[in-house]
Amino acid sequence: MVTIYGFKDCPYCTELKDILTTEGIEFKDVDVELTENQEEFNKIMEISKADEVPIVKVGKQLLVPNVSFRSIKEAAELVKKFLA
Repeated sequence: MVTIYGFKDCPYCTELKDILTTEGIEFKDVDVELTENQEEFNKIMEISKADEVPIVKVGKQLLVPNVSFRSIKEAAELVKKFLA
């Protein structure tokens, strides 16, 4: 299961979602600005120590900007690798 934590107007989040959609990879899109997602996102932030989005969860693996990946294309490649 792939989960993308981001917000509606984030261009990086949109780019990643577009790539995954094109690749036929299903994902759950969690808008971190919505009140109902705050608790879940706060837990992810506490674990990841990230201050940027998109944060991607593949199974139990967290992919964090500027730690796990440096570009959105690299993030997409990592998602595919962890799903293989």
